[in-house]
Amino acid sequence: MAPSTCDISESHDYNRRQEQLKTTETQSSNDLTPDPFSEKSNQDVGIVTSSILHDPSNSLDPHNWPTWKKRSVFFALMSSSILCDGGMTWGATLFVAQTFEWHISIATSSTSMNYGILLQGFGGVFAVPFIEHFGKYPVWFWTQVLALACVIGATLAPSFASFVAFRSLQGLFGTVPQVIGLPIIHDMYDPEVDWPRKINIWDTTFLVGPFLGPALAGYFANVLDWRGCFAVLAGLYGVSTITVLVFGRETYYVANDGSLKPPNFMETLLGRGGALAFDRPSFARTCEILVLYIFRVPMLLVGFATLCNFTWPIGITVTVDSFIRAPPYLMDNTSAGSMRWAAIFGALAGWLIGYLFNEWISKNRVHRPDWRPEYRLHGVWVPLFCLVWGLITYGISINFEKSWVGIAFGWFGVNIGLVGTMVAITAFALEKYSEQATIVSAILNMWRTCGGFSVSYFQSAWIARAGVAVVFGCQAAIVAVTVVCLVATAIIIGKKGV
Repeated sequence: MAPSTCDISESHDYNRRQEQLKTTETQSSNDLTPDPFSEKSNQDVGIVTSSILHDPSNSLDPHNWPTWKKRSVFFALMSSSILCDGGMTWGATLFVAQTFEWHISIATSSTSMNYGILLQGFGGVFAVPFIEHFGKYPVWFWTQVLALACVIGATLAPSFASFVAFRSLQGLFGTVPQVIGLPIIHDMYDPEVDWPRKINIWDTTFLVGPFLGPALAGYFANVLDWRGCFAVLAGLYGVSTITVLVFGRETYYVANDGSLKPPNFMETLLGRGGALAFDRPSFARTCEILVLYIFRVPMLLVGFATLCNFTWPIGITVTVDSFIRAPPYLMDNTSAGSMRWAAIFGALAGWLIGYLFNEWISKNRVHRPDWRPEYRLHGVWVPLFCLVWGLITYGISINFEKSWVGIAFGWFGVNIGLVGTMVAITAFALEKYSEQATIVSAILNMWRTCGGFSVSYFQSAWIARAGVAVVFGCQAAIVAVTVVCLVATAIIIGKKGV
């Protein structure tokens, strides 16, 4: 039976995309001399760049999975991603209750998240060799189990020191979904249209978490003590862990002639679906490639931009209670939790801007024979503007004791910028270095959390010394100048083939 016109058209589209990806891959692999990232080199270490070239005839290729299976895996990813930052900032509205039990100051109690936020970044980097060696799914599942155990430990902690220790380990183990999300999207979806859409959803999900978590904890604090609130968080981690177990799947695939048999579910869960099945890379080789990618110029530029973008919004998250619970606002648990909906709606607005930009760019890229991944970075400009005016509005509203509406409106703008810029940067990084999706995801996660970790140590003292309006005005100027300079430089050097 002759193929239909539709089949021929789809085949031509598929072949065109594969040729484009081969070209992108070749350009990407020529950036260093000598080049440890060439296709042959990556195949030798088990980081197979040809995994981007999908096999349309093999149902085992995640790219060819039925829609329901892809959605199931993606749903499991969302259930764990929202808890990465959401679970880490869960205690942001519970500091006061803990001060009474352990007889410590609010300033001391508020530091309980700091090391956990820092270890989220380094935990993602540490996870990369395990992910590349054993596979995504086993590392994903077992770190969820460990994160659940840490939340239970924090709930039952007898002292502030032990509570901080468990919370820090929660950050270390709970960050993995922020790293594997990008390679899972890479493995299952079409690069031209689906990658930006799924990145937008995934980024928004884990970026909403830091605001949704404290909001829910604030509501529960009206009927439960702080330990009861953390018990709820443990329950959410339990549900997420079961979801990952039931719906999560390994997306690593090696195109072959049928001589390589994929491991069964239990073998994959126990880590036998990685190195033992497909000759995956050594830990040392993965670490070497990770370090080299950290210091690639484009990744350094967008990495610093990411750090700057995240520092000030996270600073708002960890300090906002000190303003809205004090005069003239005097908000209770419910009101303080509800204020975070401004941030949540801002994040959703950032998602919408990212969606519209990526839809527009996907429709127009076919008309650009000179297409480069750097074009995606133009998606930062509108969100950056929102981030700047949001910081200014937030600072002026608090400084002059204006209505809480001004605070909410400023926070809304800040989060439009937070999510919108991150979506553009992540889409750029995945398209430019698609053969190393896990590594670039871990690098961006490291920059993001380093900014969030550092701000809590100096923002309060800076505000006390200079005043709210000056501090947030300076932050707006810093983020505007830094991001414009760094992103513009990345776009310019991309045009020169760097």
